[in-house]
Amino acid sequence: MKRKMIAAAMLATALSGCATKQFASVGEVTPFERTTLTCREIDIEMAKTQGVQKTISEQDKFDGRSVLAFLGDFGIGNAMARSAAEDSAIKRMGELQATRAQKGCTSAAPV
Repeated sequence: MKRKMIAAAMLATALSGCATKQFASVGEVTPFERTTLTCREIDIEMAKTQGVQKTISEQDKFDGRSVLAFLGDFGIGNAMARSAAEDSAIKRMGELQATRAQKGCTSAAPV
C-alpha cells in the first residue's frame, strides 16, 4: 500500500511539472527601441502589450493543467509564471509610456 502511495505521489509530481501553464511574456524596452521607435510604432507596441495582458488573463482559466499543477505544487508554479508574465507586461507598458512622453507624442495612445 505504501508503495502505491509513493508511486501515485511521484506520478502526480511528474505530471504537474509538465502541467505548469506557459504564460506569454514581453521584454523590456531596449535602448535601441527608445531611440528609434516613432510615436506610431510606440502606439502599436503598446497595443501589442495590451494584447499580451489580455492573453495572460484569458489563460488563467481553470482547466486540467490547473488540477495537475495543484496536485503537484498547490498551483504555486502557475501563480509564479502568471505573476512574472504580468510583471513583464506592466513594466514594458510603463517603459513605452515613458518613451512616448519623452518623445512628446501627442496622438491618441491605446487605453
